[in-house]
Amino acid sequence: MSEQQPPRRLTRKELLRRNKKIAKRRQQRLTVIVVALTVFMVYITGLFSTSIAYLGDFVSSAGVYLQFGEGFPVNIENQTYRQSEKMGSALCVLDSEKLSFYSPTGDLVHSYYHSMQNPVISASTKRVAIYNAGDTSLKIANAANILFSKEMENDIIHASLGSNNWVAVTGKSQSYNGEVTVFDSKMQERMTWKSAKAFPLQAFLSPKAHTLAVSCISAKDGKTVSEVYIIDTVTGEEKYICSNGENIMLGAEFVREDSLVLFFTDRAVCINITAENGVSEYAEYSYNGRQLLSYDIKNSQIIMALGSYGSTENADIAITDLSLNENFRTEVQHNVKTVVAASQRIYAFGGDTVSQYTAEGVYITHHEVKNNIKNIVDYNGCVALYSNGMEKLERAKAEKKS
Repeated sequence: MSEQQPPRRLTRKELLRRNKKIAKRRQQRLTVIVVALTVFMVYITGLFSTSIAYLGDFVSSAGVYLQFGEGFPVNIENQTYRQSEKMGSALCVLDSEKLSFYSPTGDLVHSYYHSMQNPVISASTKRVAIYNAGDTSLKIANAANILFSKEMENDIIHASLGSNNWVAVTGKSQSYNGEVTVFDSKMQERMTWKSAKAFPLQAFLSPKAHTLAVSCISAKDGKTVSEVYIIDTVTGEEKYICSNGENIMLGAEFVREDSLVLFFTDRAVCINITAENGVSEYAEYSYNGRQLLSYDIKNSQIIMALGSYGSTENADIAITDLSLNENFRTEVQHNVKTVVAASQRIYAFGGDTVSQYTAEGVYITHHEVKNNIKNIVDYNGCVALYSNGMEKLERAKAEKKS
């Protein structure tokens, strides 16, 4: 009886061919699943029902997963990098000529050439709004198509896409100091708030779009004053005004339908909205003389990078709960431009260094990155974007507590 020969080792070409066949079979199986789910969605909603736009979002998101790339790092053709955001299953990368969508394995899913002079994007889990700041063009897209195109009557200052795909567009006005127009997910106008007292800068919607938070500036006693108007989108009623002196609001996040956090340059304020008691401030977090550089919200935590604008001095990372109770604060050994929570880690990017912390704020390690890094994004882990490519930042292991 002859001795059994060990199996022949595949050559690199044979291994590549086999892997391609496996990937193709996997893609075919996923295609069948997506088609079946699509047929089911069409059946339960009706082909010509108002849910067809959501069906398109569903197919678009599923299609992103069907794009199999070779993984990271990825080379990209960036004319001039402008912005990057996560859009559910896709990574949006905006440059001076186009808006591109990438899959979790780094494959280019779709590119849209926007023809805008000053493009800006705002993303939700299924869609992205792209607008021409200082002009009138606004478009709503998913990873496959442009869903809606609209020319506003006045120049756009800011636009934000809510989690339910409603859009709040802040713009100039011919008769007022400014206005905010709210559109639903089918781009039908639901309300317009016109401001005669202050100048609107940006606006944000609650998850169900029942409430609008509008950041404004006005002049009082020869000084610039920052104010935030809380507005009922159903009635158009101004329910509350939060004033914060000369410290402008940098962002707002609705952590629940009835609760939002306002991020000013000097402090964060938590506001509660109830039918019984109206709107009131119920918590505040002071930066203790520092300024807000960046923030992120993940897993019921708020992570803030605090320092000085335009400075190279070390920054702080502060971690609070959604009610602004501080859980941790530590110094970062470099300046910080962006802080991101991803894969149970906190990444702080500044200059040519990205420091990595546990979700509780304990320092683990730091990465030296190329000097043309533009941003870091929470996308299937933490992705670093450069002027000519993207790469994953490896999740470092934390030391076990004894």
